[in-house]
Amino acid sequence: MSVPAETLPTQPPDVARWQGATLRRGARAPREARQVVRSWLADADPEVLDNVVLVVCELVTNAVRHVPAGPDRDWVEVRLGVVDDFVRLEVIDPGTTTPEPRFTPLEPGSMRQSGRGLGLVAALSVRCGTRRIAGGHRVVWADLARAGGR
Repeated sequence: MSVPAETLPTQPPDVARWQGATLRRGARAPREARQVVRSWLADADPEVLDNVVLVVCELVTNAVRHVPAGPDRDWVEVRLGVVDDFVRLEVIDPGTTTPEPRFTPLEPGSMRQSGRGLGLVAALSVRCGTRRIAGGHRVVWADLARAGGR
């Protein structure tokens, strides 16, 4: 079993090249996010690819389910940056009305039905967290180890 990820807010790593896509927030967004990440990481180690696909699906699903709807709020952005030893995945959403962004996985053994996905994200990541950016938008991010630093 992996050690839980660090969940401290950080600035983005120094990535020379980011790939990104803005998706329409809705029922199709998690599937579209999985497809776009698979295309970006087509040559990646299969385990790394599977983990990144699972994490992007969880984070986009959370943005679809938990971010309030409204004018100019029908989008979610997925960004991916690759460095030597990890992949940085970011999901940017329009933000919420809560004063601080949150990344709170459920405790193991919890009987709650909602919130299990963030525990999975934390377990698959070496670091993860959230931060606010301009316009009140929220970035939820996860760093996933690359096999052999490839």
